[in-house]
Amino acid sequence: MSIVTIDMNKPIIKEWHEFIKRGKKPANVREEILKSWERSKEFKINPFGGKSNKILSTEEINKKLISNQKIISVAETYINRIYQNIRGLGYLVFLTDHQADLLYIAGDDDILYCFKQELNFQIGAAWCEDAVGTTAVSMAMTKGTSVPFMAEEKYCYELKKKACSAVPIRNIDGEIVAILGAAANFPQPNGQVFGMLLAAQMAIENQLRLMKINEELHLISNYYKAVFQSVVDPIITVNHKGIIVDINQKAVEIIGEGSKKICGRQACEILEFYPIIMDVMKTGIEFESNGTMIDTKDKKSYYSIKKIIPIYDNNKAVNGCINILTPGHRKSTENQIQSNTTFKFDDIIGKGKGIEKVKRMAVKAASTKYNILIMGESGTGKELFAQAIHSSSSRKKGAFIAINCGAIPKDLIESEFFGYETGAFTGAAKGGKPGKFELARGGTIFLDEIGEMSKTLQIRLLRVLQQKEVMRIGGTKTIPVDVRVIAATNKNLMEEVQKGNFREDLFWRLNVIPLNIPNLSQRKEDIPLLIEHFIKKHADCPQEKYRFDNESLDILMNYHWPGNVRELENVIERILVFADQGVILPEHLPEYMLSEKFDISLCNKYSLDQIEQKIIQNALKENNGNITKTAKTLGISRNTLYNKLKACNYC
Repeated sequence: MSIVTIDMNKPIIKEWHEFIKRGKKPANVREEILKSWERSKEFKINPFGGKSNKILSTEEINKKLISNQKIISVAETYINRIYQNIRGLGYLVFLTDHQADLLYIAGDDDILYCFKQELNFQIGAAWCEDAVGTTAVSMAMTKGTSVPFMAEEKYCYELKKKACSAVPIRNIDGEIVAILGAAANFPQPNGQVFGMLLAAQMAIENQLRLMKINEELHLISNYYKAVFQSVVDPIITVNHKGIIVDINQKAVEIIGEGSKKICGRQACEILEFYPIIMDVMKTGIEFESNGTMIDTKDKKSYYSIKKIIPIYDNNKAVNGCINILTPGHRKSTENQIQSNTTFKFDDIIGKGKGIEKVKRMAVKAASTKYNILIMGESGTGKELFAQAIHSSSSRKKGAFIAINCGAIPKDLIESEFFGYETGAFTGAAKGGKPGKFELARGGTIFLDEIGEMSKTLQIRLLRVLQQKEVMRIGGTKTIPVDVRVIAATNKNLMEEVQKGNFREDLFWRLNVIPLNIPNLSQRKEDIPLLIEHFIKKHADCPQEKYRFDNESLDILMNYHWPGNVRELENVIERILVFADQGVILPEHLPEYMLSEKFDISLCNKYSLDQIEQKIIQNALKENNGNITKTAKTLGISRNTLYNKLKACNYC
């Protein structure tokens, strides 16, 4: 317990005492302090106490920590650095959120114990004016400025025995998002400690601004990529050195090679119209096609140049160009698109009862003509099953066309599905364009994330399934389509039907043969086989032997795997980067997997949902609250992660 006493003869203490006892207005107290005293009195704060009268529940604390994960992850480095410099001097350093609730505290054990016992100073305790009266924290929040030192000016007697300083932390918009402070177990000031707080304040705010800018740039980049991949026209971007730097899927379909093989290569190796590109680079004059058809180097398809647009840098010099193409008539429209599946049933790794049962059902389903609905969590391998079914079916020589129903912009999705005729809308290609159902004739169309499909499109899809024909946008005649549909979803479609989000008649059309893929936590016996497979797949030297020590293998076997097989593959890729001696240790695993919260002994204490929540919390912490990075770490999509966070009321 503290043995510090207050000199009651000091003028400020006398005036405080008169204010408390008789309501007498002090003459030598700053105006903002007096106003804070008056508010504290109105809040009925015990002037002779000092303990916080507001402590959050465990659930509320967890929500606070999740919602403030970004600021905590940034600030804790600087807080610990300050503490290391003042260790043993009777100080502690702390962080509150914008509501003055304590989020993080660092200090000597005896000081932490003293503050907790005497003041309720602990994670989740409120340190606002209506909880403890006038403090450096409350003044920093009220004034929005730094408070270098405060002790005897505090409202509560017990708090006057302890000095504190506080500085507000602002985001890029100038809003206070946290308070950084230091407190001592004595009432004397220390200017050096306050100087450390100011330095940390500047560093934290700069890092928050940088993170915000990076997030916005990442969003812009993702938006650009989504639009780039979704536009109707094939597009190829070339830089000023004549190197292909980007290409969308439409252009890949024309060129006939994977985008990874095309990007980074000289355009002259790939494109027949390379001289025209270089002319645009030299002159800076936009080129528009005269409609002349050009054949690809494999002579299997034709295309024409629609437009070549020069790209200018800040100095108004041409540093690249955008090449917009128009697909031409194929030499053999029916046979041009061949099956592009890469997976067969032998590629589905696993010998457990759950996965073997689904494989047996899928093999039988492949020999039929009926539609199939594949259900399973993100990362379980729904498209792998869809490709394997196609590869084993009588349609294996036909096209396998995959569409992610949740990734295509709403204003483009109908033209993607059903195609369009010339003049159907502004920018429509001359000669029109076949839709995915036309291109899949004689083959299989895979509709991933079918639960994200709009009601309007559901109606049109139902009509296609019933009548087995499509009509292009702007067209007047129907086109027969012989297509097998395999749909997939990570949602419970029956629940979506009951909620009115998905048509019941369409559900039964798709759900002729349902396949439920078990998640990885339900087939843990397959984890060793999957690990071996992914090591062979991703190791730089497949012949090199890798060995797990018992602890690291136990962690992998007992982990909940919310991202399923995709997450496991990501973890193995990470392991191969760091396990350069061939022995895989716990330190080579992601930090969120090493938390004591995932110890096997806790599996008896928590439900699977609770364990999953803890995994997500730790992954968020490891990735500084970045949703995109966390989703990638867990091997799930951003939408799935958002849905899981909403289900836990974390956002």
